[in-house]
Amino acid sequence: MPSVRAIHVLAACALATATSACAVTSQQRMAEFDRTPREIRTGAASSVVAPVERDVSREEVAAAVRTILDQSQICMPWPGVWLNEAASRATYVVRADLMARDWGENVAQQGEQRMDQFVDMGFLSKRERPDIGQRVHEYTLTSLGRQYLQGSPYGGDRPVFCAPSQRQLLEVTRIEFGQFPCGTVRAYFTYSSQDWPVWARTDAARTRIEGDVGSIGAVENGSVSLGRQWYSQAALPNGVINGSLQSICYNAQAQRVTGDDLDLHAQSAVSVSGS
Repeated sequence: MPSVRAIHVLAACALATATSACAVTSQQRMAEFDRTPREIRTGAASSVVAPVERDVSREEVAAAVRTILDQSQICMPWPGVWLNEAASRATYVVRADLMARDWGENVAQQGEQRMDQFVDMGFLSKRERPDIGQRVHEYTLTSLGRQYLQGSPYGGDRPVFCAPSQRQLLEVTRIEFGQFPCGTVRAYFTYSSQDWPVWARTDAARTRIEGDVGSIGAVENGSVSLGRQWYSQAALPNGVINGSLQSICYNAQAQRVTGDDLDLHAQSAVSVSGS
């Protein structure tokens, strides 16, 4: 059983550790507060993109680029097809017979081939519908298809499947400071597609996306510009770290964010002193 003196020593050590931890936490919070733009602190804005500090670490830049690459997609638009009304919004009855009659056989065949590629990728299932007519097929979204589909063939934005590209960051080769389209830091980097995306399972599917993927295993060059994105606590999106580096392209005239400026075909940029 520990002595009374030993208990006092342990208690003192625990108090010192807790006090030190609190001090570190307070310092971190104060540092973040000092970096937060005044518009956020005062409540004048819910979101602000601030310049990136000149002493930003290469590790933080690399982490941001890796996240952007992880989120990059390969998008494949649907062909123009003749649709019958279906029982649900997840089902599409394609009339290749009417496409051939009104648009020509080449258009009908191309439409069938491209829809079948989506079946090969696991985005759609397919079954014949002879009760409606010859060359009539019913395509239904799979769970992957529901996840990757953007837009709708029934109106609005054109339907597109956008699936993960699975590109991998190799190295950030250079960092430049200045005024760029989507931030104040431009990162040049190398990346590679080490294998085909898991959803590109057939030769036909791989042929369709080879222009986006490039040569498997080859080293490619890319670039992206970054700013530091801040939010008020009420506007902070789930899973987003406040003050993290993001590529944010803002159209001031339209007053809206238009995406990022990720360039996957940039010229090579090697490291230089001070970059």
